Amino acid sequence: MYKKKISFLLLATIISLSMFTSCEKEPQQENIPIKTSGVYVLNAGKFKNNNSSMSYYDVESSKVVSTIFLDKNGRGLGDTGQDMLVYGSKLYVSVYKSGLIEVVEPKTAKSIKTIKMINGQGEQRSPRTLTAFNGKVYVVLYEGYVVAIDTLTFGLSPELQVGPNPDGSVIANNKLYVANSGGMQEVKDSTVSVVDLAQFKEIKKITVNMNPQVLKADSKGNIYVVSQGNYKDIAGKFQKISNDDVIVSDIDIKGVKNFDVVKDKAYISTYDYDDSWQAVNKKIMVYDMMSNKLISENIVNTEIEKTPYSLDVNPITNEIYLGVTDYVNNGKIYCFQEDGSLKYTFEVGLNPCKTVWLY
Repeated sequence: MYKKKISFLLLATIISLSMFTSCEKEPQQENIPIKTSGVYVLNAGKFKNNNSSMSYYDVESSKVVSTIFLDKNGRGLGDTGQDMLVYGSKLYVSVYKSGLIEVVEPKTAKSIKTIKMINGQGEQRSPRTLTAFNGKVYVVLYEGYVVAIDTLTFGLSPELQVGPNPDGSVIANNKLYVANSGGMQEVKDSTVSVVDLAQFKEIKKITVNMNPQVLKADSKGNIYVVSQGNYKDIAGKFQKISNDDVIVSDIDIKGVKNFDVVKDKAYISTYDYDDSWQAVNKKIMVYDMMSNKLISENIVNTEIEKTPYSLDVNPITNEIYLGVTDYVNNGKIYCFQEDGSLKYTFEVGLNPCKTVWLY
């Protein structure tokens, strides 16, 4: 009886201790915000002038290195920088006229590898936009193809044919979507190629407005398209492709030139041209992709100089980076905070076409 009483008391003590322990709060981990340490800007330069460059802005010191790739590597990037992508531990840069992809170590700006875009017949290709998925970087080639780079070996896949003069690209729903602009044709193209990435095979073409150029996706896999028409009697459009690749619908926003998507909000660069072909009515609109509503007709109240050339939104801070140009002199980057207020500006090279960030 005595032993039973001790056993009962011991069991009760264990239960009470476990209850006490379970009621204790878990130690709270400090939520340390991720900060942007640096900003890379790709400057396209002038076509056939071999003057593409990369600029670097140090956020803490507010200092700009205007030609960081040249400074670190003793050579320029090449002719007509086109796109830039951070994937894994590497920075990939497409250089259109030079026909190459430059692979760069982001923390040092030093070249790791130069990949020449040459097909099996020895013909040079012209890389445009870059996307990445499952250890591969997909390169759109303006001659009408897509090729995949293995990020470990830097080997190239066989070319996959899409449509004429493909430009913008985006990955969603385990598929690669490619905008076939037909930009070098008298009659522009009006299709978006859908590529099954598991098979690396084109499975469909979706008809959209003439001359599609920019593609982005929302979190539900819907694809958004900016097309520019034929610059005459067929106007550009902003359109949405449903995530089942069936329905194409128009979005009633005019004059869209470029846009980026972060957290299901589209930040849209719009402007018109006056009679002397100067950019006027420059705005950055904000469109909610889940409610299908325009939530701001112009989020910025700063007067924007020159012509908007690029728009990229920091996916961590929601800061908006707008690159502007006059096509002759060095360009400029405006950094706007999420509420549209101006945070800072800095000078970059000629025709700033893409911005990426280091954290």
